[in-house]
Amino acid sequence: MSALRSGLDKAEPSPSVRVIGAIKWFDPAKGYGFIIPDSVTSTELSGDIMIHISALRAYGEVDADEGARIVCDAVECERGWQVENIIEMDRPREVIAKEKGDAPEPEGVVVKWFSAERGFGFVNRLSSEEDVFVHISVLRRSGVSVIEPGQMLTATISNGTRGEYVSAVIGD
Repeated sequence: MSALRSGLDKAEPSPSVRVIGAIKWFDPAKGYGFIIPDSVTSTELSGDIMIHISALRAYGEVDADEGARIVCDAVECERGWQVENIIEMDRPREVIAKEKGDAPEPEGVVVKWFSAERGFGFVNRLSSEEDVFVHISVLRRSGVSVIEPGQMLTATISNGTRGEYVSAVIGD
């Protein structure tokens, strides 16, 4: 045991690297996502950096929007680089909209198609034939496990960097 302990005493913690970047994607249902670094304080870091929901929770958030700016410290782990702690991050658009009183109102939509294998699909508003993206993580957060073409849902629709998307499903 003393040989093991002396080996542990010599182990140094992995130094953290300051990262400035943008959220590539984050899936609250899976509990992780990735950051694309713009600027780092080390040449050792290459590629995307994983961000786990525990880092978001420690920062006081549970979600991160695609494209949101972030400043964080990352450490190299067995599976690559991971966010150790968040210093600063853009707040999720939905949180800001709710605070301003600009949150979208729930409305009726009809499922156009959905692929559980692919994890996404499209719905249409009752007043429009325009497609609105829906991701499986939104369904899971709302407690909905399966949707079928032609099914009516009540959903909130938000505007993102790639257009309109279902941000919440109310009931099923």
